[in-house]
Amino acid sequence: MEKISLPDFGTRRREKLLSYEVYEYNFDDMLEGFEVVRRTLIKRKARGGSIDSYEAARPLKQRAWDGQTFVLNCYSGGHPVSELAAIYPTMLSYWQSYSDAWQKYKRSDDCGNPTVATVALLGSDFVFANQLICLGILLGHGALLSDIPDIIDFNNPRRDGMLERLLEMFVPGRDVMVGECTRHLPYFQTLKMFAATRNQRPALMKQYLADWYEASRREGYYNSHTRGDVFTGYWSWEAAAITYVLDIDDSSYRAASFYSVDLVDYARSINAPKSAAAQPELCEKAGQACPVAGVWETLDIPPQRRSFEKGELMQTAEAADGITVWRYIRAL
Repeated sequence: MEKISLPDFGTRRREKLLSYEVYEYNFDDMLEGFEVVRRTLIKRKARGGSIDSYEAARPLKQRAWDGQTFVLNCYSGGHPVSELAAIYPTMLSYWQSYSDAWQKYKRSDDCGNPTVATVALLGSDFVFANQLICLGILLGHGALLSDIPDIIDFNNPRRDGMLERLLEMFVPGRDVMVGECTRHLPYFQTLKMFAATRNQRPALMKQYLADWYEASRREGYYNSHTRGDVFTGYWSWEAAAITYVLDIDDSSYRAASFYSVDLVDYARSINAPKSAAAQPELCEKAGQACPVAGVWETLDIPPQRRSFEKGELMQTAEAADGITVWRYIRAL
């Protein structure tokens, strides 16, 4: 993925409040951060560092945050949606690595407070879970949503009504009877849409988008365009995801502020899954034998791509076993 140039930025950016300086800083800073974490993990493995310690989880948490921020920044900056779809599995894998390390730490004897969630849905971390689920739906990776409950359920005392309804379409058995949203405004208004008739939904969504920003006053993204490089755009990801999975006619609000219409159009153009019927992606950790001959790509930013024969050891230069994950792309 290449950085958008300054001359092109003005016409390509989706978020008009995003400056090129902030976009460029976040783009470069996140790429540098991924490389720093990669080197840190390799050094830690070489030293034989514990995988169930806070020090092991901390860089993975930062990489998960940065991976998601990178995608949001690129979306607002005007990158093609297909580019974002290509790196979504990597973004999710960063969260999985962090979640695994965090849960090991919380279950270890060294942890003084074992009840802290991986992603606290009652707090500001809710936005990460919301974005992770909604982007997975809109970018055509519904088959990967079955990996998200392990990330968001750990140590959360309550589930979120909106997220449960979205997840249940891809992960059967989620609790769709939850009648509250952990962050309440603005999200609890979406529960009406799931219960409404098909004809009622467009008006409900149009009103939701009209109210969305001011209803988000307690969220960390509110007024963030005044706080420098923390700004990645104002988007109601849930409005787009719900519009797509419920097949809502968006003709009355396609031009509404905060509605990521091109994500919905992309999902429709590729006929993105709306249920759990899709086949899961084939992935394998580095250091394992290749299960299927073909072209594979690492879940890294930027990714590496190479061919493996069935049974060949899957490895990358300077990669530690269990850190790099390969994703199957196509047959040889």
